[in-house]
Amino acid sequence: MTATPSTRRAKLSTINSASAQQRYSTVAILLHWAIALALAFQLALGFAMPKDERGFALYQLHKSVGITILLLTLARLAWRLTHRPPPAVERGFNGFLAKAVHVLLYVFMIGAPLTGWVIVSTSRIQVPTMFWGVIPWPHLPVSKALHDLAEESHELLAWTGIALFLLHVVGALRHQFLIKDGLLKRMGPGGSAGLAGLLALLVLVTYFGTGMKISSDVVAAGGYGPTATPAAPAPTATPTVAATPAVEETAAVEEEDAEAGPPPTWAIQRGGRLGFTVTSGSDSYKGSFSDWSGSIKFDPENPESADIRMSINLASATVGDATMDGMMQGEDFLSSSANPTATWRSTSVTQTGPNRYRANGTLSLKGASKPQALTFTLSGDGLRRHVEGSASIDRNAFGVGTGDSAAGLGGSVALNFAFDAVGREP
Repeated sequence: MTATPSTRRAKLSTINSASAQQRYSTVAILLHWAIALALAFQLALGFAMPKDERGFALYQLHKSVGITILLLTLARLAWRLTHRPPPAVERGFNGFLAKAVHVLLYVFMIGAPLTGWVIVSTSRIQVPTMFWGVIPWPHLPVSKALHDLAEESHELLAWTGIALFLLHVVGALRHQFLIKDGLLKRMGPGGSAGLAGLLALLVLVTYFGTGMKISSDVVAAGGYGPTATPAAPAPTATPTVAATPAVEETAAVEEEDAEAGPPPTWAIQRGGRLGFTVTSGSDSYKGSFSDWSGSIKFDPENPESADIRMSINLASATVGDATMDGMMQGEDFLSSSANPTATWRSTSVTQTGPNRYRANGTLSLKGASKPQALTFTLSGDGLRRHVEGSASIDRNAFGVGTGDSAAGLGGSVALNFAFDAVGREP
């Protein structure tokens, strides 16, 4: 007896339903949903995060999530090649389309992280990558000429990934609600279509929730537009001596200097701090130098005879983040490999009030030497003193912070220091 078309369709539907009931392995299911959640977060993060220095922390997170997606995808692909998946539910054009979407999803999940890796590796500003802030991740040994191509490919893959993601979801919904073959059970923990649906909903919530959260945070911090760079403070005039002092006053000063003798020499004690702060819109970055030293010859009663010299190891600068610290040592900022040390030497010191002083001097930094003043106060007495002071440094005058990476940073860097010193009479 020949089967009727309706009978054949019924048999085919039964076969497809039976195929749909065959589940993926537990490992495959876990990898599938882990990658889906990571992709939803990553796509939302990539489109919503600021593209200037305000997004630095998010940019580092974006890199770590991208590497994680790459590793999970390679693991998923290896598992699929070594463990037979359930048979295809559909054949013909629909089956070809479903298989094409799956293949292109693998291309996207591997290609997007790889192009991002190339972007980081070929960037003019070499920012170190720390995988989840712990593991140093190497740069690819590729030509910098690939940078623009990698950027364009990365963005194209992101949009392609969203399109493939939507096609994948629409296909799953078609099987669940139109064909009603129970396809969702294949990827549901414990064979539950309900759990698979809840996980799919969680993926969508992750995407839209992440995007809205980042956007609201950026708007609250001052919006996406470029931040204004605060003007560097106007230099304070250096006190000048009268052009024609009286002969008696000159003689008195010379006699006083002669009686004062050489100033005491002070040794800086352990436990001091040399810190810095730079603004970025409504935010600020705070850091410090862990390696610095100085030689001080100074008489608090006769500051005119002072000779103060400070030396700073630029490679010891830190803001508490390994990737930012590495970026700070680069050519656009401190360039510590070419100019490892910054020095300051006083040219004149004057008393401005009780235990308050102003020191004019010369700062040598990154191959440039410019006048630089600082102020400080003393507490204590005798040959044991506590010193606290500050200075405002025009970073642009020394070429510190150039290019797009510093576009929103303030023009002045606030320096602060505090230490104990023990004096020794000459």
